[in-house]
Amino acid sequence: MTHSLSLGLLAASTCLAVACGGGDDDIIDAGVDAPGICDPASVLPSNYRPIPKVSTGMVTVTTTAGVTSGTIDATGGGLAASADNPYIYLDLKAGTRVDINDIDARMSNAWDITLKRSSLRVNSGDSGTGGRKLAVVQAATLADVTAAPTTGYATDDFTDETCALVSQLIGEPASAFGGWYNYDDNTHVVTPKAEVYVLERPDGSHTALRILDFYDRSGGMPRGGFFKVEWKQL
Repeated sequence: MTHSLSLGLLAASTCLAVACGGGDDDIIDAGVDAPGICDPASVLPSNYRPIPKVSTGMVTVTTTAGVTSGTIDATGGGLAASADNPYIYLDLKAGTRVDINDIDARMSNAWDITLKRSSLRVNSGDSGTGGRKLAVVQAATLADVTAAPTTGYATDDFTDETCALVSQLIGEPASAFGGWYNYDDNTHVVTPKAEVYVLERPDGSHTALRILDFYDRSGGMPRGGFFKVEWKQL
């Protein structure tokens, strides 16, 4: 999405892209594509700004009876280090991580979704040129979704008409995933909603994805951003 801006607002959004955390080598100054044109990446919060690195987070999944399940390490180096670490990108059809950095990902068709901490995005709209769309289905289990919806698909849109950030509950850029979790203000615990997300690609193929957990619970203290997921092709 591109928007016309005044020079003052343009400067402010550029500053936001480079502010806070890490050294200059880890920051992309998204700025603008051309005079008077806003680059959506320029409004991303410091914890989600584009990083010129490839994620080393592991995608550990297996496929049984058509259902792929396992874990995605989208911890981004932990909460304190997340501003200096990239998103992790996935190809849900192949079931693999896509080794691409945040900058190159914006013009790549190789990935479907990307994750970092509680931020989930789709390769579409303000996030990328991949033409993916996402529909949110109220369903308790993956098995409840047997066919792709015919309507209700959305693309990522995290900027408003003035090119200001549109954020979600705890500061992530808004995306087609919407408010995918419930958040407890007292315990600060993130709990995935009982929803299934159906991804539609330009070739007409669909993948249904369910998020089961946001935490790695194998150690003493739960580690956020370590997703337990399952998905299947429709």
